[in-house]
Amino acid sequence: MKQYFGYFYRIGFLGATFSLLTFFLSTFFTQDPTLISKVFSFIITPIFVGAGIYFYRFKIKQNQLSFAEGMTVGFIIYFVNAFVTFLGIYMGLIFSKNLFENIKSNMMQVLIEKKQEIINTLGNPSYEKTYQEMLKLSIFDIAITDFIFKVAFGLFFTIIISIILRKT
Repeated sequence: MKQYFGYFYRIGFLGATFSLLTFFLSTFFTQDPTLISKVFSFIITPIFVGAGIYFYRFKIKQNQLSFAEGMTVGFIIYFVNAFVTFLGIYMGLIFSKNLFENIKSNMMQVLIEKKQEIINTLGNPSYEKTYQEMLKLSIFDIAITDFIFKVAFGLFFTIIISIILRKT
């Protein structure tokens, strides 16, 4: 299986390339590209993970796939995708402080708009704590949030796809 890891790294890099293109191209259409990036990741992750597992099962293993093999292939793909996207977003926001400030101000605006709803649901101390935490939002926070979403989506979809495609 190790000899085929190169294929899966490439699939992960391809997914990361699409994710980064979506993130940075969406800045032309919206001030906060994080939501579009998450939606795109939710769509593209199962496609790339599924394609990688499908390729491994039908092209390499002659129609055989264990659950563990599917999980390994999926992990490589979604982790490479998440890590490369994390690095790309982090570096991109470091070099584009305006974009970071736009994202932060948009998140603050949403928090302010939802103030009464948050206070009614969770109480004023929760809102104030959230507001203070949002003031400390950093570039790393935005990049790591994207990384965590990609890993969570990737794990979820890898489990489902590995169960569906396994055949021993």
